[in-house]
Amino acid sequence: MGTRVALTFRARLTAGLVVLAVVAACGNEKSEPNPIAATVGAAAASTFAKMKARQSGKAAATPAPITRADIEKAGVPVLRAAIPSRGTDGFLTIADNKGDVVTWKTPEGTSFALRNGVLTQTRGLGPDLMSSNVPSLGQLLQAGGTYQRQYFFLGSDDQSTRRTYDCTATTVGTEVIEIFSRSHTVTRVTEDCVRPQGTKIQNEFWIEGRTVRKSRQWASAMIGHVEFERVVD
Repeated sequence: MGTRVALTFRARLTAGLVVLAVVAACGNEKSEPNPIAATVGAAAASTFAKMKARQSGKAAATPAPITRADIEKAGVPVLRAAIPSRGTDGFLTIADNKGDVVTWKTPEGTSFALRNGVLTQTRGLGPDLMSSNVPSLGQLLQAGGTYQRQYFFLGSDDQSTRRTYDCTATTVGTEVIEIFSRSHTVTRVTEDCVRPQGTKIQNEFWIEGRTVRKSRQWASAMIGHVEFERVVD
């Protein structure tokens, strides 16, 4: 069952990336190739090749790496999202921006809403995070600060389930990270959360000023963690 769901998601993500490439190409009035189409098209081809190789038991050819120059030519904000448990990795663009909540989306409907870089909900993944109460950047950056997180999920009976965690933020220190050939000086924060029943989760944030430049955030028990990189602002 888990394998079937994962393959379905990979197929949907690939289809979405292909559609994004086509839309980007159609929106380009110049005769030169549209950079976002080329970039996303390469990501889609790589995802599709990996999916077919996994099904056939053969090794997929290694595609040419996507560079920062490829991405920046698009002239739009770009977020990279990866779900290790499902073997997916793709680029997203902004679908909606309401105050401090930004929704990043693929054309077929898979989306991630983040409040100041902190994941609040997902759509299109199957076992979605419907909504959540999350910490502010100030709370994350307050060393030793404690607070509660609340996650809301929709069960198989269409009833909402709430999970409450007691969380503590710990500042690990200052680091220099690299995202697509660009260095960023960030503050690394580890967030440890535990339920009264003893279930634990951990999130990690690499914060540059008031921007979450990179993060590893838990979405649900079935999805696991989602990794984000803010590639282009």
